Amino acid sequence: MADLNGSKILLKLSGPEISEDQLTVSSQGLRVGRSKDNDLVLDNREISRQHMRIIWREDKYYVEDLNSSNGVWLNDQRIYPREAQELTEGDNIRVGPFLMKYVRLILAAPNGLTLPLPVPVASQLVPSLNGANSDLYMPGIPRDKSSWLQYLPSIYSEDEFIGRYLLIFESVLSPIIWVIDNFDMYLSPEVAPAEWLQWMSSWFDLLMLPDLPIERQRSIVQQMGWLFLRRGTRAGLERLLELYFGVTPEIIENETEPCHFIVRLPLSQTNNDLGHEVADRLIASQKPAFASFTLEIT
Repeated sequence: MADLNGSKILLKLSGPEISEDQLTVSSQGLRVGRSKDNDLVLDNREISRQHMRIIWREDKYYVEDLNSSNGVWLNDQRIYPREAQELTEGDNIRVGPFLMKYVRLILAAPNGLTLPLPVPVASQLVPSLNGANSDLYMPGIPRDKSSWLQYLPSIYSEDEFIGRYLLIFESVLSPIIWVIDNFDMYLSPEVAPAEWLQWMSSWFDLLMLPDLPIERQRSIVQQMGWLFLRRGTRAGLERLLELYFGVTPEIIENETEPCHFIVRLPLSQTNNDLGHEVADRLIASQKPAFASFTLEIT
């Protein structure tokens, strides 16, 4: 395992009245709360004075709830107070209306510089040409000489300097080429990143909340075409609410009041955190413009 002493993690922060959307946490940790003596002060009534902290322990980073009133959510699960939970890249930490996304870990290099962990994104890691730090070497990149030598005249094939020189550019440009070659995967609901799911749903003017479990987001995007063709219909609205909340709604057309219908949503049958407000927004966005509705939560 690499020595993480002196390394940092990069977090992306979003929420109301945020002055900076990115912050780094060193091995000294980070304390979050409403009180001014915290490292990160979040002045919001849903945040406790001492709400949570991120700590470094045994070469790993953890998040811990400091007995807050409204809790700390790691991805879609509320964590127990005073029980530190390990963090991994891609995790989302939610406290009140604020969301912190664990972007990446930045390692401390021997020369005092910092290097991100190897991921297939351009310019995040240039491999060491002398073979040092081989555990940080980006997969798929040659170690001794560039594979691009095959595109040059044969006279250069045995030139060590040219091979190592081209390797600099190959290590930077190859990840970009990999992304382009596999761009179709970004458009596939089964493997697309969460941000792309929300972006693709906007093509069809379909509400997609980041708090929705990722599996349900993927299911919605998979059926986006079907839902779009049935927008404004009873079948389309029923299916969308079922995908969002995991329960089957009951839609009743009011015969005494034209262009009015009732939606009964049995949220008591599910532990979904989404409530009345989200259901109301969904129905309002999908119903015919001339129709009105009444939402009943059971």
